[in-house]
This record gives sequence, C-alpha cells and structure tokens, in this order.
Amino acid sequence: MAINARKASGRDGPNPFVTRKISRNQRNATKRPAPKARPSRSHRSTSLRTYPKQRSRRSVPSSPFRHTRAAITDLDIPLDSRRPVLIDGENVAYNDISSEYVANRIYQAYQWFAANGYRALVLCPDYLLAKLSGQTPHMPIELVTDIPDDRGNHATNVAFELTLLQRAADEQAAIVSERSFASSYHSHIDVVQNRVVGFTFFRESIFIPVDPYGRAGPWLREILRK
Repeated sequence: MAINARKASGRDGPNPFVTRKISRNQRNATKRPAPKARPSRSHRSTSLRTYPKQRSRRSVPSSPFRHTRAAITDLDIPLDSRRPVLIDGENVAYNDISSEYVANRIYQAYQWFAANGYRALVLCPDYLLAKLSGQTPHMPIELVTDIPDDRGNHATNVAFELTLLQRAADEQAAIVSERSFASSYHSHIDVVQNRVVGFTFFRESIFIPVDPYGRAGPWLREILRK
C-alpha cells in the first residue's frame, strides 16, 4: 500500500518573521553607540569645580574724614576743642504730626548734648513760649526779640535764621535744626555746609545721626570739634 507523503508547505519551513526579527535586532545592535568611558574622580572634581565671578570694584570718592565706627560715634573730644551747641527751639519744638510746639522736644535735644558734656543753649523767638504745650523743663533759653510771628515759621523764618547763623559764626558753634536755610545761607555758607546737625524724633525720644550730611561727611564728631 502506497503511503501518500504530504508535500512540504511553506508553513513547515523556518518562520520568516523570526528571521526578520533577528536580523532587525542585529541591525540595530550594530548602530548602537558604544558606551563612553567613565571619567576618573580627579577629572570629575575638576570639571564640577566652579569659580566665583570676579566683581568689579566701584570707585568710592575718598573723604578727608575717618570712616571707622569708633571715630564716628566717639564724642569724647577734649574740653577745649568742643564747640558750643545752639538749639533752634522753634524748629525742634514743632511736631509735624500734631502741628503743635512741644516743650519736651526742646528739652530732649538739650539733654542729649548736655549728657555728652557739651555746652548747649536754646535760642527761640520770644513769641514761642506762649505757643509751647506741656510744662517747660528747666534749661537755658535765650529769647530773640523783634521776630515776626508767621504761621510757617517752624520751617522758614528768615529773620530768626539770620540771627541764628550770625550767632553760630561769632561763637564757632554748631546748630541743631532741620531747616534748609534756603533763603539765608548766603550770609554764612560755611556754617550751613559744615555745622548744622539734623535730628529725628520717635515718640518722645530724639535721635541725632552720626552722619548729618550723609556719607560724604562731615561726620558728627567733626562737626562738634573746633
């Protein structure tokens, strides 16, 4: 009896998809780049090291005054080298918030300089005493007569400013005031530019800056020294 052998079909042969898949993997494997060698520790530390950028130095104008903190705040000047201090009572007493003249503000300014060993004197127009609110503590006050009483005298009072500047020039004194002296500084430019000490108040306490004219000076120590 003859046995009919089945003809070999294409399905019985090797799977063409497997062959194609293998060849594709092989093709991709040849294109994959080889891994790079890992850098040594010394090389990595050198590459990761960062250097700060060099900053350009700004040129600061030199000043004849010493800028150390001790020189600024040290007011222990020899007695014969200390300037007398004239306090602008009208300007110091005026409170910008309440629009009143407060006697205690004048006393705070006087006490600040007296406690530091300086001879201080309060100058004010004679009409100011009637405007002061609160009890006037004991302190040396000199009244200046023949000064017109105007509403804005606490900020600008040319007649009183001229008297104050002339007195400071005669006695080589410093002035405690926040006036700009815009209308009177021509008579005594040196006093206005070098011997006026500003101030500020916080509640009932006065603060005297160590740099009344700003960074360029003169500093408070230089102002109070003859």
